[in-house]
Amino acid sequence: MKSLTIKKLFQMHSWVGIVTGILLFIVAFTGAVAVFARPELIIWSNATGSELPREVAPQQVEQLVNEYSQHVPSEFTENIHIYMPTGYNYTELTLVFESHHGDENYDQPVAYAYEINSNTFALERQFYGLTGDYYEGRKYTAGAFIGHFHADLHLGRPVGLILTGFMGLTLMISVITGLYIHREMFKQLFTFRRDKSISVVTSDAHKLFGLWGSVFHFVIGFTGAFLGLATVILLPAAAYVSFNGDQDKLVETFTAMPEPVISEQYQATEIASIMTHISARDEKATLMDLTVMALNDKNSTVYARMLGGENFASELLEYQGNGDFSKAMSSFGDIGGWAITIIEWLFPLHFGNFSGVFVKILWGFLGLTTALIPLSGVMMWLSKRSRGNNSDLSAVAYQRWNRLIIGSCGGIVLACAVMFPAQVILNTTVHGVAQNSWFAPIFFGSWLAWLLLSVLPIDYRRLLRINLIIVAAALLLIVPLKIITIDGYLGFVLASDYRLVAGIDLSFVIIGSLFSYIVFQLKGSHAALSRKPLQQEVA
Repeated sequence: MKSLTIKKLFQMHSWVGIVTGILLFIVAFTGAVAVFARPELIIWSNATGSELPREVAPQQVEQLVNEYSQHVPSEFTENIHIYMPTGYNYTELTLVFESHHGDENYDQPVAYAYEINSNTFALERQFYGLTGDYYEGRKYTAGAFIGHFHADLHLGRPVGLILTGFMGLTLMISVITGLYIHREMFKQLFTFRRDKSISVVTSDAHKLFGLWGSVFHFVIGFTGAFLGLATVILLPAAAYVSFNGDQDKLVETFTAMPEPVISEQYQATEIASIMTHISARDEKATLMDLTVMALNDKNSTVYARMLGGENFASELLEYQGNGDFSKAMSSFGDIGGWAITIIEWLFPLHFGNFSGVFVKILWGFLGLTTALIPLSGVMMWLSKRSRGNNSDLSAVAYQRWNRLIIGSCGGIVLACAVMFPAQVILNTTVHGVAQNSWFAPIFFGSWLAWLLLSVLPIDYRRLLRINLIIVAAALLLIVPLKIITIDGYLGFVLASDYRLVAGIDLSFVIIGSLFSYIVFQLKGSHAALSRKPLQQEVA
């Protein structure tokens, strides 16, 4: 009975991995890159010179808010969003004056937006129109594009979120079944036979990555499933159960920022004093944004969204307009309970947005192992069925399967790598939001081109080497491109303010060199293999 159960679990583990292996690799690999999307890669993508986003003094923020509030109708000062140039979402100080009820031109939420350079305070861009159009049309970057692809594969809601959420569920199933059927491998936690055949190396890597990172993989699967399925399945279900299907009522109940009651009595909103108090309250936390309700009104309220510092998850602080602190809340409002706490932890646990860069590097590495587990599992499945006299796969089918894996999985790696030198070139040739129209053709175009190349009857080992060469070349090209396109790059690359960007540039050089080393190793292995009396037909 026990052997029968293990056999069924093994079959489930195998088929879940085979059916979803390639897609799970795509989601997990882009997730490993997305860990660094905010703020590291967003800041890097916008670094066109020595000037990087910097903190704006509280007094300057207050002055700019009061200045630009004079340029909009009075009803738009009832709801003002101040986005700080932190790199998490914005690299400019951005002021959005919003009317939830529209104006004379629109019967939907409408906004005036002003994007201001955080170094010179010059107006970089202004917008008037539907609020949704502004947020959807903001400037993209290579890092943000990959981060959004990880979230919904750029398929949008609900299809994309359901698909990535489903990948989280399959990862959880694979972890649970894999640990059970390979529980004897706990005795071989340090066994890795790197001098053996590729099939043995793949098998050892698959089991070691699965065992050592099992807790991480399960957490990533669970948080990914929840983040993907919450808004498209759980939110409507909760609204149906508790609010008779009224999702707007559900959102309104959990909204921490109620509409203000305008008193029509003037009282200056002390934005600078509030920001100063926030900084003193937790010096290590990052102020993401401020929301000012009823600017310069006696009933004005200010909400500050914080990230990091002493709190594991984000925190929402409420202040009265006169600067008095009211209370601290979660992102879901003044709601307690362990369930809300767990939900709050999901996002930082999924992306490693806590405890600094070291945790992000760890999350990125473990994310790569999450991507390699389904890939190595599929490779093991193919290898097993291509061996022996009664093999299920012919040499031709084996070649085709391997080309499919290299075309799809190697293609996503190639597409991500190409995005970064492309970003350097776009920063020189295309200005502002006009860059947005280039990212999808570059990303999907390079991926599609590689997929089409993998259809050709090329030996899969040679195809893999070509893939790695292109990836290495793309990453190693970044610094030379910067030297050519950015005036004085070598002069300020060692400056303390430029340390983050220089560190990322160096990381690209190291990763590109690592890919070059792997190409060299594969070339040697292939040369040794070709000397053996092994003939294999190529499709």
